[in-house]
Amino acid sequence: MILINFFIFALSLKPTFYTNHNYFYNISVNDSIVYGATNGGVVAYNYLNNTFKVLTNTDGLKINRQQCIAIDSSGNIWVGSNNGIVQIDKSFNKIQVYPLECLPCTRVNTIYCLKDTILVGTQNGLLIIDTKGTPDNFEDDGILKIYDFQGLSSNNILTIAVDTGFWIGTDDKITRFSSDFQNYTIYGLENGLLRNYIRKIKIIDSNLYVGTDGGLNRFTGTNFDTIIMGYKIIDIEGAGDSLLLALDTLRQIGIFFQGNLTLLNSGIPYLVRINDIENFKGKWFCATGNSFKSDYFGEGIGIYDFASSQWRLIKDNCLSSNHICSITANQYGVFAAHGTRNSDARGVSWLKNDNTWQNFCQDTFVPTKFIHRCITAPDKKVWFGLHYTDSLLAISFEPENNKWYYLRQKYRGIDSTVAIWDLKFDLKNNMYLSLAGPSDKIWVYDSSLSTAYFLGDRTPGFEVELAIDSSLRVYSTVFDAAGGILMIDTKGTIFDRADDINLKYGKTDGLLSQFCSGITVDENNNVYIANDIGVSVFQNNRFEHIENFNGGVIYDVLTDDEGRVWVMADNGIYAYDINYKMLKSFTFNELNVNVEFMPVNNEIIQVQGFFYDRFRSCFWLGNENGLLKLEIVKKDTTSLDSVLIYPNPVLSGSVVRIKNIPADASVNIYSITGRKIVTNLKPNSLGEVLWHIPHNTSSGLYFALINTGSDKKVCKFAIVK
Repeated sequence: MILINFFIFALSLKPTFYTNHNYFYNISVNDSIVYGATNGGVVAYNYLNNTFKVLTNTDGLKINRQQCIAIDSSGNIWVGSNNGIVQIDKSFNKIQVYPLECLPCTRVNTIYCLKDTILVGTQNGLLIIDTKGTPDNFEDDGILKIYDFQGLSSNNILTIAVDTGFWIGTDDKITRFSSDFQNYTIYGLENGLLRNYIRKIKIIDSNLYVGTDGGLNRFTGTNFDTIIMGYKIIDIEGAGDSLLLALDTLRQIGIFFQGNLTLLNSGIPYLVRINDIENFKGKWFCATGNSFKSDYFGEGIGIYDFASSQWRLIKDNCLSSNHICSITANQYGVFAAHGTRNSDARGVSWLKNDNTWQNFCQDTFVPTKFIHRCITAPDKKVWFGLHYTDSLLAISFEPENNKWYYLRQKYRGIDSTVAIWDLKFDLKNNMYLSLAGPSDKIWVYDSSLSTAYFLGDRTPGFEVELAIDSSLRVYSTVFDAAGGILMIDTKGTIFDRADDINLKYGKTDGLLSQFCSGITVDENNNVYIANDIGVSVFQNNRFEHIENFNGGVIYDVLTDDEGRVWVMADNGIYAYDINYKMLKSFTFNELNVNVEFMPVNNEIIQVQGFFYDRFRSCFWLGNENGLLKLEIVKKDTTSLDSVLIYPNPVLSGSVVRIKNIPADASVNIYSITGRKIVTNLKPNSLGEVLWHIPHNTSSGLYFALINTGSDKKVCKFAIVK
């Protein structure tokens, strides 16, 4: 019972990221493995047995989105991102983060490996690492940093090449350093370069080539000749006596031979970006992005098939998009919706119980990619809410027998709409739909979809989420300057408006803020509303508030099977005990996870997805970096089982002793109501904590919370007079 009262101190969260990792920024090939820096981690693709392995933020990377990659002479993989560099051992298991204080800048653009030397180009200078022959031991590294005042033409370094000297391409010209970095020469337009913004420098058979947005140059020894003009050159690779070139999104890839450029883009979808090309022992590879502005997903790795003269694209079967707007989970798996207001929407992904993915996006079953809501109904059907469709309103899917149902626009006489804001079900499987304009109403279908009825009045505005309590009161959150909470008390008669009571609650009624997003109802019909600055609790017809979320913006709130209240903010997850008014934080920094949310505005169409999965005892959290699983782990307190409190009971005004306390532990004392009495009591040399009880301390039951940092235990004792 005591541990239940203090449940939030006996829990931890174990994170695991699921990502789309098919958008390749940079690749490097070694033997049978293509290593890739992607939008969703670092990928190792074995092209001989067609298998993928991926490392993400929760495996030790600082962030999921990686920019560049290179392999050193020992087979270690060096990867750069906007959060520094990491080294991955050649077995692709161990990740080491390079010390940030050694970097001239954490935003890394390019990495070049040269025997025992690693050159790192950042947005604010060049880093040269001398590994001293021990690349996996950073402590003995020699470090040299070079900036513009030491010869760089610009601190923003984009590409590196090495011959007898060091060629450093930047966003403003090229600097060539001598081998000892004591002398340098700067090259630009005045030396024949087609542009000063340098995309690639490549040395092939003693020839130095430079790719820019204006074309291809070759170094003559003093100046640069023009080889190709009028093409954007992204990357350069040798291919026998030819040059393999990555070009702009229209032309994509070409081969340059004896003065002629021939396009080789067959097999690559129209306008898909080619970010990198590699020629490994006569086998050609390319790193693809997509044709959109975002990098939520990509087209994978391209391998050139010489027999058919076209590229074969290889993608891992994974999450469809790293943008997630809604989540539901059931006994059949986890569903994540990827709807956006733009053409980069990607339908829905289904993570099955065997840990494989099935994605639905403008295919035989799902004719649209604009899906921004998903929910599991009491009858186990999964419903998808749509937007931007003229004919369909929603789609249902029965995973058990693979049956689909398509709910048409205006079915049973409901209004037409451009989108469903939200859809929810009551315990009798009646379906509630919050429609956007021109309807701007809440509608309800009975469980057989034979009757439709609207509730309340037309309420223009951005309505985020619905909640229905057991007495069939319907709540809807509104997120705008005139927002708040809409409440329709149907009096249990959802198909009879005559007895309905319609109310709206705003800031003047007790809400923390009129900007309301997530909402949920517990088993006692208490209503929890996520405001942008906190959580409002509607209980016994009045509002209470949960605040102090470390400055975080609040997106969503839910309850789990044990009655715990969980809050999703932009800085972490919070657990709240409604009875003891105790708040426990699990910040993303503490969890070592990198989570990004869409900027909040009046046009968001989701709360990014936050779902408690009772089948797997975890949370699923959606954001812009993929699908984050937070497994609830109940901490083992056996290491504190020897703790003793004596005397028990103890007289008010005397001393209570807490014995067998670890040296690194601290003790807080709480009253039965959860009020903190004394904090941070430390053990003496004998491993005892002594509390001198004030004479005016009331009789009653008290709790001692022992915290070692990695372990916690709650013990009870009584004070008598």
